[in-house]
Amino acid sequence: MAVGQEIICYCSSCDLDLRHVIVAHKSGNTGPIAKVRCNTCAKIHAYRNKPAAGGTGVRVVKERQKATVIPIEVEWMEQLNANKDKQSLPYVPTKDFKVGDVIEHPQFGCGVVKNLKDGNKFEVIFQKDVKVLVHRLKAD
Repeated sequence: MAVGQEIICYCSSCDLDLRHVIVAHKSGNTGPIAKVRCNTCAKIHAYRNKPAAGGTGVRVVKERQKATVIPIEVEWMEQLNANKDKQSLPYVPTKDFKVGDVIEHPQFGCGVVKNLKDGNKFEVIFQKDVKVLVHRLKAD
């Protein structure tokens, strides 16, 4: 087979039998194949017709765990129930809030402080959305 032709052989990087392009022969254009380039990962490596000793030629892929998606309203209700003993505080940008505080926002309604961010920002979960608000602003 000539340089530039495609063959299927073992890719040592991908650990699979894949399509490769012949890059070089050991002696001239007619000798045994020396180097190939993988069409998948584009790496050039020595030609191997079979997996290396001990290799299976099959890559073991761990199964991914499916992420559980919780609707925002369900999470909001759970947060409210977990903090039901706390009194609702009116949202004022000059106040200092902490995780778990229940706040009453004039536009977004009732929410629970989910986490604090850098500086003077914090995340609040409302019934329909999660918003980033500011707090600890200096009063003029």
